[in-house]
Amino acid sequence: MRLEIITPDGIAWENGSVDSAVIPTESGEIEILPGHIPLISILKAGSAIAKFDGKEEVLAVDRGFVRCSGDSVTLLTEAAININEISENEVEKARKAAEEALEKAKRGRNSDQMEIDRLESISRFLIAQQLTKERFKNK
Repeated sequence: MRLEIITPDGIAWENGSVDSAVIPTESGEIEILPGHIPLISILKAGSAIAKFDGKEEVLAVDRGFVRCSGDSVTLLTEAAININEISENEVEKARKAAEEALEKAKRGRNSDQMEIDRLESISRFLIAQQLTKERFKNK
């Protein structure tokens, strides 16, 4: 089965031969196996797991959409990062800075909703990275 994760910057991850994929959706975490029925679902920020050759590749993904058709699974997401590239200290610093900026933007007189949405998106993805790193720390 082919799995690809696409962000606005391009293909973040792809493999043409995965045994299964575990995807965080709005309806809960689902595992997609070869031959899965066609599916379109809302992708929730969290951990995406590709299983192949007896190992797992884990990525933190932001929200977006997942599409399964035939033996092809595509995640369209705002952002994705491999768990091995996540620095817990850097993520924590960035999360705190984003949350402070978000609070400041919300308190401002001329609050810009687009800026608030952008900061909420950054905070959400940083939290997804932290949770993914913590969940798979010992694997």
